[in-house]
Amino acid sequence: LTTPLTTPLTTPLTTHDCREPSRAPVRVAVTRTRAAASMPCASTPHARVPARGGYANRRHQSTTNRAVSTRAAASSAGADDGDYFMLASGARVSKLGIGTMDWGDTERGFNARFREKDLAEAFAYALDHGVNFIDTAEVYGAKSAAYEQTSEHIVGRLNAARDCEAFVGTKVFTVPWTNVIMGGGLRLSSKALVDALRASVARNEGRPMDLWSIHFPFPTWSQQALTDALREGLDLGLCKSVGVSNYDEAQMTEAYELLRKHDIPLVTNQVKYSLLDRTCEKSGLLRAAKDMNVRVVAYSPLGGGELQSSKDAEIKTLCKLLEFIGAMGHGGRTTTQVALNYLMCKGAIPIAGCSSKRRAKEYCGALGWSLDPADVEMLDEKLDYIEKQKKK
Repeated sequence: LTTPLTTPLTTPLTTHDCREPSRAPVRVAVTRTRAAASMPCASTPHARVPARGGYANRRHQSTTNRAVSTRAAASSAGADDGDYFMLASGARVSKLGIGTMDWGDTERGFNARFREKDLAEAFAYALDHGVNFIDTAEVYGAKSAAYEQTSEHIVGRLNAARDCEAFVGTKVFTVPWTNVIMGGGLRLSSKALVDALRASVARNEGRPMDLWSIHFPFPTWSQQALTDALREGLDLGLCKSVGVSNYDEAQMTEAYELLRKHDIPLVTNQVKYSLLDRTCEKSGLLRAAKDMNVRVVAYSPLGGGELQSSKDAEIKTLCKLLEFIGAMGHGGRTTTQVALNYLMCKGAIPIAGCSSKRRAKEYCGALGWSLDPADVEMLDEKLDYIEKQKKK
């Protein structure tokens, strides 16, 4: 969002019930089993979402059924299944994800350094080698909407060509003036957010999103209004599970409690987390998320490139340590692969930006093995030392 946010906000942000008034709401079950995850698009529940007004036949499970499904999923949430985690919704997702912020964004190299053909190759390689979690957002590549080349458009096309193998998570922008880049009216109510989800579903080839998250808690919104929007998205069959992004521990806990009143699990919290930024760990957020069965998704897992490009002497020493650990104990793994695996060992899902098959290949090399506890401890000690030095 490049336009300065100077317009005064005079209308209060409100919760709007998006249900059809003539029908009693029946919430959609959020459990997604391993068997369902492997089904082709046409065979999965809510495979194609009709135009607005045709959702009634999709509200086919009761609140009681969802409560039972939620408790069953929660009992196995966080389970470590090789290269996969079981989310609180019951979905089985890879411990590594692919980030698509650059996809469709000409200012980040789209149609210059890489094209959709390159993204298709990266997408296929990732899925073929165990990665099924794809992260996107409605604003990624938004300027390419006229050509149907936003990140959501591209992910939707590629996933459809693969019979919906990927678990696709998207995020909704909460800035009231998002209409400047996305069209539509000011986002002043939960209805506006649900309408934005409808647009995301349309860009996703008409299929509901596997995960729909609040991109960040803009201060003019109440958590009640935001979680009401998440609940409506589920009720309408527009998404299969819900999450948040950029929430601190208190905000995450509030959202979790509000959703829990409706037997809805808060599945993920996407935050900045890497070897070079362990704020979410040091603040207690990571521990709190584990206690609530909320999976932390780590964006900028390689420090925004700083890990590889920094001229700082201590970070260079850290990279040497990563190289040593990868070479001596794990068959020649790269510094990037060790850095990603470190976050997996902490229980997070790192999502690394990927725009080429070469990068996908390196990232996938972080799967299929795990750092020893002694390796993680060694890295933690080094990181603690670096952080202490910075404070002097």
